Order: sequence, then C-alpha cells, then structure tokens
Amino acid sequence: MPKDKKVSMLKIMMIALAAVLLVLIPVRCYQYASGVIEPTTGFYSGSDWSIWLSYILLAVSAVAFLAIAIASRKKISYSTEKFGSTGLAIAAFMFALTLMIDAVSQYKTVFATATDTALMYGTESVQYLKTGLISRGLEGFCAVVAAVFFVLFGYGHLKGKSNASESKLMALFPVLWCIFRLMHRFMRTINFLNVSDLLYELFMCVFLMAFLMAFSQLNSKVGGDGFDWKLVGYGLPAIMFSLICFLPRFIMTLVGRDYLLCNQSPIEWCDLGAAVFICALLLTRVGFGEKNTETAETAEKTES
Repeated sequence: MPKDKKVSMLKIMMIALAAVLLVLIPVRCYQYASGVIEPTTGFYSGSDWSIWLSYILLAVSAVAFLAIAIASRKKISYSTEKFGSTGLAIAAFMFALTLMIDAVSQYKTVFATATDTALMYGTESVQYLKTGLISRGLEGFCAVVAAVFFVLFGYGHLKGKSNASESKLMALFPVLWCIFRLMHRFMRTINFLNVSDLLYELFMCVFLMAFLMAFSQLNSKVGGDGFDWKLVGYGLPAIMFSLICFLPRFIMTLVGRDYLLCNQSPIEWCDLGAAVFICALLLTRVGFGEKNTETAETAEKTES
C-alpha cells in the first residue's frame, strides 16, 4: 500500500464528498426556512427545484462512491496492525460520547412514552409495541455497549498496543444499534411521495449499518477477507447522509429557527460522531494501493 496512492485517492474522494455537502447543506437549510419541509411531519409540502437537486446529487454521489469502491476492491485494504493514532482515538472517544448521549435520549423517550401509555391503556402489551418502546430501549442498550467498545478502540490507539480486535462480541453492538435505530423509524407514518427527513434517516442507517458490519468483521478478523472495499463504498455515503441529517438541523437551531424542525427528527449528535469516526478510520487505516499477492489471492477466492 504505497502511501502516496492512499493519500491521493482518499483526498480526491473526500474533496468530492465535501463539494457535494457544500451544495446540499445550504439547499437543505433553504428547504427548512422556506417551508418546503412541513415542521409537523417532516414531509415535503409540495414540488420545488431544491427537492430534485437534492435527490439527484445524493443518488449520483452514493452510486459513484459505491462504484469506485467496487472497481477498486482489489486495491483497497484495511490495516489491522497495532499502532498509535491520536486522531483516530479522539474520533472513537467522540463517537462513544455521542452514543451515550443517544442512549440517554432513547431512555428518556422510553420512560416518558411508557408513562403516557400506561395512563391511557393500562397493561395492554400491544400498545407498548405500537409505540416502539422495545426497539428504542434496545437501541439505548446497544448504544451503551457500543460506546464501551469504541472507548476500548480509542484507548488502544492512544497506547498503540491494541485495536480492540479481541472484543469480537462487543464489535457486533454498533451494528445492532443501527438495526434497532432503523427498526423504530419504520414504525413512523410515512408518505413515500413527499417523505424528506425520514427517508434521509433511513438511508443513513442502512449505509451506516453496512459500514459497521464490514468494520466489525475486518477489525475482529472474522470472515472479513475481501470486504475491505465496503469500508469506502458504504462509509462515504454514510458520512454524506449523516452530515446531511445533522448539519442543517444544527444550523437552523443555531440561528434560532429550531421550531421549523420536525419533532420526530431532532438533532442527533451520534450522526456527527459516526461521520467523524468513519472519516478518521478511512484516513488512518484504509489504504488505496496494490495489495500483496497473498491478500489478493485470498480476496479472489472469497469473491468466487
């Protein structure tokens, strides 16, 4: 993995991602401010040029990142070597912190909703299932365990003596966190013709789940041969959708227009934490260059 190839390729892809976000984030803020997005539902209120621009840019970018990763799958490799990296450690700690924030948020919602449901329906278990309390509770639990995993991952990189590859079971919890996060979103009312916030969140969860699955397999060395390309192919779209969900909402809150945001789609700091961690991981541990012969042969056997 020649370093110059690694830096050059990732730099090009990161610049392309930044360019897309520089266009989409102001467009998204415009949609909130101009009433294109209904605050009560998070759906589009009608047709607008910005809707088509957003969909086209997001679709083309996601497909392009995925296609480049697949085309370069024999050159992309994830390093499992144990070395120190302060930047990656900080990113892992940040992700862990935002996961804990998400866990607290989910449990607050669970307790508040459970109280209201109990007052209204008593002990009818069906009503609790309809409110999504179980999926939210499991999301909170998985977020806590996932946070512990990323703390271990970050601490290992501070010392340069571990990459948490021995924590194979705990490495699954970030994936489970995404699954339960996705699950309770499917319980929300959705209009696929006008959907906005929820659709972006669904794509974010899908790409993030696929990235974390590949990461857990590769980092734990469990059936991960030939999956290296998935870190790039799924990681870059995950960054894109995470930031397009987080940054416009954060900006609208900063300028005092948070009342324009949908109540069911608030600011979620774990979106920012995930984006920062993926970016740091790609720049630190993923290489774009010719794999050695043994690795290439293993990847080819896995694909066949």
